[in-house]
Amino acid sequence: MATDTLFVIGLMMVVSLTWALLALPRLRKRLPKIYLIARSWWLMLAALCACYVIAKITDNSQPSQPPTYPYQWMLIAFFVLIGLRGSYEIKRLWCIRNKAVLIHKLQARGLQANTQPFSQTLPHSPQAYTRLNLLDLFFSFTFITLIVSLIALQQLIWQREQYGVLFFVLFASQFNDIAQYLCGRLLGHKLFKRGLAPTISPNKSIEGAIFGSMLAALLATLLGIWLTHFSWWICLLAAYGLAVSGIAGDLLESAFKRQHGVKDTGTMLAGHGGVLDRVDSLLIGVPLFTLFYWLLG
Repeated sequence: MATDTLFVIGLMMVVSLTWALLALPRLRKRLPKIYLIARSWWLMLAALCACYVIAKITDNSQPSQPPTYPYQWMLIAFFVLIGLRGSYEIKRLWCIRNKAVLIHKLQARGLQANTQPFSQTLPHSPQAYTRLNLLDLFFSFTFITLIVSLIALQQLIWQREQYGVLFFVLFASQFNDIAQYLCGRLLGHKLFKRGLAPTISPNKSIEGAIFGSMLAALLATLLGIWLTHFSWWICLLAAYGLAVSGIAGDLLESAFKRQHGVKDTGTMLAGHGGVLDRVDSLLIGVPLFTLFYWLLG
């Protein structure tokens, strides 16, 4: 059995077991937010893995020809749907009335401080939009670039039959999110009193960024050695680059949200926020990795 298939099976087993344990009444009552996060993770990974497995189905009806993949469009459609949902979340923040509705929804769930003026005076026109600035345009361009890069990376991976690269790239960034959080909780503000970017993301610490990115790079390197054909030092460089760029992407999205006065870009993924909140660590790293993978592959 291929390593990427083993990874998919093991991943879904671990996530399913975690969700099942957290669904126990006693744990669910004590850790309601963790339960919601685990449930959202299961749904996201189930959709991704299902599309991935279907996309890998080959057509060997002509043995003399290289195998084809007639269901590649499933994975492409998955990335396109992410792009459409993320674009909707961006557009919703541009429309004043839609942003007010989102803020009220966040406040109802205890995810938003009641500091926004939108409930006081709303424009009569439902199509009233805020004036876009360079940050809005740059963030939108970066998100579109991410979606295009994911589709291009998938095509390159299928052409070269190096399927594990996709999971390496995606999970290197996700490891970084988890490692930063853990290192930030354990070491935050013990070595540096100042935060990483206090005006953009007050909860991020320099310790979490430094030690979290190092821990994430080590974990992702082990995953890359198992899943990809890369040598260990290439895996390490790529993993660390994805970790550092993940921090930059996270801060970019935080600046975008802070400009619009929201804590999350949506409520679609319970415990996570919106689609943009989940893919922020991929915004810069995936396009750069795709470019280097194309040039050096």
